[in-house]
Amino acid sequence: MHPHLPPVFGHIHRTSTYAAGHHAVWPHAQLPPGPAWTHATCRCGLAEVAESNRDARVLARHHRRYAAEHPAYLPGAATRIGGRAHQADATGTHVSTTGTRHGWALADGIGDNPLATHAAGSAAATAAYVAADRGARAGLLAATGTLAALLDGDTTMVVAAPVPPEQGDGWDIAWVGDCRAYEYDPATAILTQLTVDHTYGQQLREGLAERYRDRPRDLEDLAAAQDHVVTNSAATATPDTIGHVTTTGPRRRLLLTSDGVHQPVPHASFVRALRTFSDPSACANRITLAARYFGGKDNAAAMVIDPVPSPIPAELVP
Repeated sequence: MHPHLPPVFGHIHRTSTYAAGHHAVWPHAQLPPGPAWTHATCRCGLAEVAESNRDARVLARHHRRYAAEHPAYLPGAATRIGGRAHQADATGTHVSTTGTRHGWALADGIGDNPLATHAAGSAAATAAYVAADRGARAGLLAATGTLAALLDGDTTMVVAAPVPPEQGDGWDIAWVGDCRAYEYDPATAILTQLTVDHTYGQQLREGLAERYRDRPRDLEDLAAAQDHVVTNSAATATPDTIGHVTTTGPRRRLLLTSDGVHQPVPHASFVRALRTFSDPSACANRITLAARYFGGKDNAAAMVIDPVPSPIPAELVP
């Protein structure tokens, strides 16, 4: 539990409604002409589109009523285009209306063109939606199916979902390529990398570790030059090639990043930002800003997810 999280659970689900010109899940496409489309959103990540202001308010009330009975998460995401012509990094969040299912994804499109942007956005939205219902591996494989319709669009990505209490109450993480997931423990200020990059550079680190046992710096220089070459991607992923890891609870602050963030930004700077900024959106924004500060030229994306403890049943409140 983070000491900075709001202790009053009724304040977690702050909903709002406003006119919608774009779909909540895929904001890059205009909604077709028709009803008075309206967004219903919540700070926990809920994003729905209703056909009228009234329906949107009904959705918001329904969400506040039922989601308050379940564990909640406060996500924050930020992206920066860097020195590229196109923003090919994307994030995806899905929260069910009742607050019982949650999924998140971060994708880094391969290339600097509109097709890479489309691939990353489609994969992130699809993966988050499916992961919320069937887990991170299923979410990533669903993204693979989505990309099958694209001729050349591809992306690396990382997908996250909460593990059910009966299975460990931790995080469920799946990934391909060089997008990463970290878990931060505020009690010890320790940031643990949960994923292992699918890159040629990482293969060199593992395959030549014994040969370069007395020359670790030389091995790192050799491997770092090949870290940009990914050996696995969403379009080519199979159940056997997907990276997958689960943690055991309690859940702690989760950080998802693209290589445009974790390549230039030192580990210590991640820890400092995660320790300093209690608001997940502010934290994610500062991390992507750090990528530019440390000379990063690539697209940068970060997502910070804070778990909120389960509310205390009313009959147990003194």
